[in-house]
Amino acid sequence: MAFDPIQEDCHRLVLEAMRRERVYPLDNMVFIEKAMETFQSNPSSLVVTDRDRSFHLVALATEIVDYRVPLIGDEAQAEEETARAEHELEEACGLDPANWDAKRMLAALEAESNTAYVEYLLAHRDEVRQDFERACNEASDPYSREYAGDLARRPYLRWLAALAARALIAGRYRLALQTAEESLALAADDPADVRLTALLALAKLECTRDDLKRFRGKHATSFLPPVQLRRRHHLAEKAPDAWSLMAELSVAYHEFDLAGATRVLRTILRSYPRAANALYFQAEFPDGVYSRVNVTPGSEDELILAISEATPLLQEGMGSPTNASFASWVATHELVREALEQQTSRTETAMRPRMDGEN
Repeated sequence: MAFDPIQEDCHRLVLEAMRRERVYPLDNMVFIEKAMETFQSNPSSLVVTDRDRSFHLVALATEIVDYRVPLIGDEAQAEEETARAEHELEEACGLDPANWDAKRMLAALEAESNTAYVEYLLAHRDEVRQDFERACNEASDPYSREYAGDLARRPYLRWLAALAARALIAGRYRLALQTAEESLALAADDPADVRLTALLALAKLECTRDDLKRFRGKHATSFLPPVQLRRRHHLAEKAPDAWSLMAELSVAYHEFDLAGATRVLRTILRSYPRAANALYFQAEFPDGVYSRVNVTPGSEDELILAISEATPLLQEGMGSPTNASFASWVATHELVREALEQQTSRTETAMRPRMDGEN
């Protein structure tokens, strides 16, 4: 799920190498495999133009800010790494003024508030779209057409995905939903996973479970896991993802259908490993700056990420003594408590032989 910056960097650099050496047709597997081996061993050797270098720096910055910094416990070290990523993004902007990924990521890191970042994304959305459309209209050779067919639209899709996600946090739920629909109209396969944000926005707009079902039906293709993933995990074609389940859970709770909400909660607990921990602690995971971070479908990480993004739903009712919040209802539910107790018991049992052996 989501975008892989390293894979995209490789795709871009290989395509540009084919352009330079006039390799055609573009499905020349001998050349592609050799170029990919070169990328794996020494990617900088494929970086020739300023444009190549610019996106390569975006990939490097993404590895730092999205995948390394969130795991650093030392605040000073995290700040040092973030400053390094900012420097790389500044250089990327200087090398290629049309690198909208670099500009967006830099704005995300430097914005004074989420509201300010949303306004920045809104202010430049049309420019990003026009650059994408220009790349498509001016593609006059096989290499440019290949670029226009996929890579050229990705920065715009990431821009829309960021706008939808941040609009949700800002409480602008209709903007979040409209932006997601715009992205899905452009890319039905939804490589940005913006449909997941749309589900949360729908839940905040007090939709019904039928509305959620209609949305999933309208965008059914984007909700299907890859064939390989279905085979590996024996998933049904319409197996619910964590975002769908969190949206359904929220809608049922706010319809006062506590029996229905309990059924959804039971499904979550059965579908994800260590789900009780995630439901109880409801940790907020940092938003991906490049795009939604990559997590394994069906994993505990996926559930943690979905719960984090569902924070605007979970926080409803907070601060009202007479109205327990949705978050509290989830965390203290009998099913969650029982699952936590069972998990603790299993952990203690698993550790006991090792501890006895040490004694």
